[in-house]
Amino acid sequence: MKRAGEKQIERESLSRTNAAARRRRPVSRYQLKIALSYLIILSMMLVLLNTYPVWISRDFMFSNTRDVMMSRASDLATTLSGTDMTPESVALVMNIMDNQAQYRTIVADRHGFVVYDSLTSGSVAGRYALDAEIAGALTGQDSFRSAYRDYAFDSRFAMPVTSHNMIVGAIYLSRLDTAQGKQLSDLIARLFAVSVVIFAVVVIFSVIIALALTRRISVILRGIRAAHEGDYAYRLPVRGRDELAELADRINQFFSILRKTEGQRQQFVSDASHELKTPLAAVRLLTDSILETPDMPPETVREFVADIGNETDRLSRMTEKLMQLSRLDTNLPEAAAVTDPAAVVQKVARMLRPLAKSSGVELHCELAEDCRVIGAEDGLVQIVYNLIDNAIKYTMPGGSVRAFVFRRGDEAHIVVDDTGAGIPEAELPLIFDRFYRVDKARSREAGGAGLGLSIAAEATARMGGSITAESEVGKGSRFTARFPLAGCDDA
Repeated sequence: MKRAGEKQIERESLSRTNAAARRRRPVSRYQLKIALSYLIILSMMLVLLNTYPVWISRDFMFSNTRDVMMSRASDLATTLSGTDMTPESVALVMNIMDNQAQYRTIVADRHGFVVYDSLTSGSVAGRYALDAEIAGALTGQDSFRSAYRDYAFDSRFAMPVTSHNMIVGAIYLSRLDTAQGKQLSDLIARLFAVSVVIFAVVVIFSVIIALALTRRISVILRGIRAAHEGDYAYRLPVRGRDELAELADRINQFFSILRKTEGQRQQFVSDASHELKTPLAAVRLLTDSILETPDMPPETVREFVADIGNETDRLSRMTEKLMQLSRLDTNLPEAAAVTDPAAVVQKVARMLRPLAKSSGVELHCELAEDCRVIGAEDGLVQIVYNLIDNAIKYTMPGGSVRAFVFRRGDEAHIVVDDTGAGIPEAELPLIFDRFYRVDKARSREAGGAGLGLSIAAEATARMGGSITAESEVGKGSRFTARFPLAGCDDA
């Protein structure tokens, strides 16, 4: 009782610790990861949305401005090529073409001396041009430079003026285009506004999705914590058909298996305790009787000591069977081997013939040679020994037990039948359960603990086989173990 109380206190302490940990963590790390993932992806998309269209629009405007300025400069250069490039002749041409309203136009002679500047305030006419574009044009190269700054496009273009294949001057056009600059700035502002709206909407939806997703994961975690605390009856709600729903369903199945296994474990401990307690109580009673009866006749003492020996043997057999079951439960891998079931049945029959003879039971074997299965010989001996031993114990004197080995299809069959009292049909599904006995009085009389068939069934399953039982009350029982063939040669 003290140990159970300590376990209960420990469980309550663990539950309080888990609850405190959950309270200290208002936002799960998984929620944060999901939200951050959405925000990182969204940020990358918004950066692309706010840069790529702007780059495309800016480059388009640069290209369009260059084409327009080149066309304009080409017209001017063609017209000026027929003049003597004096300030008077250039001014006359420029006044006719009326260019001042749109571009600032500078015309320089072949020495770089500015003979015309359309700008009245800050004019450089009468000076030497220091612009790199004009210097490049005087060497015969067209040059264009444009930049977007302060919400305007600042564009410059220079072209040589040629006459008779000789450079006689240069045309320089410049323009500060605020109209197109405003169009680009408006585009940037609209993209930014759209980005803000998209960001807000996605943030809201990402939080909703993260909360919905992590809420379902939190439910799964609560179920796992409940199972960790021993509540295997807890069931997770299964909603939808996605991976989380499948995970919840699989966890529920696992909880069912755990609940069943825990029930079997508790039943096993209870049954084992009960079975071990009975012979121990008998030994204690017999020893107390001997000790408390000083004048007990020697014959009675010998009889009691013999009974004590029988009960001790029974305890030994039961302990050995429990150890066999424990080894089977560990599922330790066995070395692969090929075993001849006929040789195993023959070996076990030799071991059990004295028991059969002392019980007044005939034991017969009909064995097919060269029929082999994959599995360790010790495991197969366990199976056959328990089946034949069980059949002999439950067969009345004058009856018979027969063991067969034969091939059917791609399986090797080991069959053990007897002429015992048989098993009621309702009890057939239970006979392979641990500690289950059909005739309990007969079992105790024979020294059985209800473990032999369970050992045989579990050992058969470990070898990849199966075992079934057929019985008819009053006529006998038949047990058939089937194993995949490793190779079977027809006789």
